Amino acid sequence: MTEHFGPLVRLWGIQPSLLPSTTASSSELMPFLTSIINEALPFIDDVASTKQNPYTSSWTSKGHRTFGAAASPVYLYSRDVSTAALQAILRDYHVPELQEAVSLGKLHPESWFLRRSVHENAAKRGTARWDEWVKCFKVAHAEAEKAFTPTVVSTRVIREWDCQGVQVERDGDMWGDWTLKMEESAHKLPSPLAKRVFPVLQATTSLVGGDHREFLVVQINAGDVVDHVDVSREYKADGAAVRAKYTSIERVRETDEGIEWIMGTASDAEGFLPVWLQKMAMPKEVAKDVGMFLSWIDTQRNGASEGAPPSGGLRSTGGTVPGI
Repeated sequence: MTEHFGPLVRLWGIQPSLLPSTTASSSELMPFLTSIINEALPFIDDVASTKQNPYTSSWTSKGHRTFGAAASPVYLYSRDVSTAALQAILRDYHVPELQEAVSLGKLHPESWFLRRSVHENAAKRGTARWDEWVKCFKVAHAEAEKAFTPTVVSTRVIREWDCQGVQVERDGDMWGDWTLKMEESAHKLPSPLAKRVFPVLQATTSLVGGDHREFLVVQINAGDVVDHVDVSREYKADGAAVRAKYTSIERVRETDEGIEWIMGTASDAEGFLPVWLQKMAMPKEVAKDVGMFLSWIDTQRNGASEGAPPSGGLRSTGGTVPGI
């Protein structure tokens, strides 16, 4: 199967030459947001499901896990984007900041890990209702993630772009309700490992009209651009923290089976954690978000308020601590 990748939704991250101006208008943002969705959706679209033949999928099954707090199993997958494929991207798209990495042989394959689970659309133990998914992942991802993930110690928004009125057409579908922001989250690791700080550029969008509801959250490593944007407060990893990186694609949509939740990520925790060790741990780390979220959301329905995100002004990020 011939695959075509782009330069944006990559672990190498957003480069300064590709980042929109902080004063970009909605119309100026449209080509950039179009490129993001055109890269992100095809990358996860052929993951195996009841309607997708696993033998034609780009993703390799890694089995499944179950969690007491989740009524549904979590199916796990992986795929690699080879060095040759990444080199082809740089031949097709001129990204000057990455040419040195190629010439020095510092371009490495991307290892992606993905989970897929399907949940009943209901506000009850072991699952969640559609509006809860929207609030906690489209609108309030960062706050909700901090509330249900013990390792997340802080989040902050660095910059937001005005996407009002932007609509992007793809394959006959219209995507609106766009947001674009730069955020960072800090994650604690077991001692003696240092805390990790993950800066990302996050784009979210929802399907407009159509025969089902769906939204997408794309987060792209922003380690190479955060210092260019965060001019009011120079970016410094807090204390002895290590600046790490991840890129993720997350989709929540209604299907005939129920609410499908997909999240795929490539990451590097940097520091002294060997890549091979990170890869061994990733399937478990990617999967456990499902149980943690569904356990937490049940407590919020029952009136528990500790750790809950605020009811207004909510925002978004990615999954579990990547690369740990």
